[in-house]
Amino acid sequence: MRLRILAAIAVAMAMLGAQGAAAYAGPAHGPGHEHHGAGRGDAIRYASAQGCPQKDGNVVPCGTWRLVSHKGEITLLKDAQLRAVGADGKPVDYAVAPITVSGDGTRVAYYTKAGRLVVRTMKGGVKPLPADALPAKTNQYDVTLQLSDDGARLAVIADRVRLFDTATGGRLGTLPKHSTFVGFSGDGEKVLASTEGAESEIELHVLDLSGARLLSDTPPQLVAANGPYALNADGKTLAVLVGGTKVTLYDLTAGQVLGGHAIKLPKEGTVHKVDWTGDNQVTLHVSQYPEGKATKMTVLQHDASSGATKVRDSYSLLKDTFVFAACGG
Repeated sequence: MRLRILAAIAVAMAMLGAQGAAAYAGPAHGPGHEHHGAGRGDAIRYASAQGCPQKDGNVVPCGTWRLVSHKGEITLLKDAQLRAVGADGKPVDYAVAPITVSGDGTRVAYYTKAGRLVVRTMKGGVKPLPADALPAKTNQYDVTLQLSDDGARLAVIADRVRLFDTATGGRLGTLPKHSTFVGFSGDGEKVLASTEGAESEIELHVLDLSGARLLSDTPPQLVAANGPYALNADGKTLAVLVGGTKVTLYDLTAGQVLGGHAIKLPKEGTVHKVDWTGDNQVTLHVSQYPEGKATKMTVLQHDASSGATKVRDSYSLLKDTFVFAACGG
């Protein structure tokens, strides 16, 4: 069966109707930077949950969340909840509890077995979120988590979208009702969200971390009907994958398409995530599902000015992976 991919890489498609999160944060980048995790062998590449076949032929998640580093080393996240727990306190056979890895691969957010949301810094401590971070009796399988590029911010998406400071565990703000979280801006200081407007038109909104709206726009179909999306650190420039063949830029303030460049993706690849990782650098996460083989992930860096594209990283998942969450930006 095709592997199931957690929101950490899949929910950039939220603009097409799914509730989810995509994020990158940290200081404003320069013309482009080598990704932190790519140069650190101990940084997390992805989190993986094992799949175990059952007598009836179905496969269910089992074991312990595994964190796989760029060196290929595996760390067991022993305190993490693997199978999602429902509001009734009972585990669900086929659903995993949410987990997300920061873009730089240094932090991971998840539910502990005690039912507490926490952020763990690798080779560091564990910061719990407030006990009332979410309403009581929330189904874990209805929750999506998304860390920023440097792990400084966490979006917790359930009945509402709540933003947290991972250093203090304190809440920064809550997005307006009916907002779909799309992602943090390239500098992590703003949020891109969407709502459904009149006649089912998609409306895009840029908000600060308190949840206050900074600007709104109803983009043309060229933007609205495509994706994934990412918001630049300038808080107004959108990068959107159009037709799976072109990275197009759109100015939310002017309501104007700024142009773009064609991009060649891996054969039969699916783009799950697009992010700004520099003033002019867009990073794309592409997965492939070769028959009978492990799922493959390719991370591309695209220069939005020149159109030049290079492979930043490429790897295959553990063969027994049932579901995984890749690092971001």
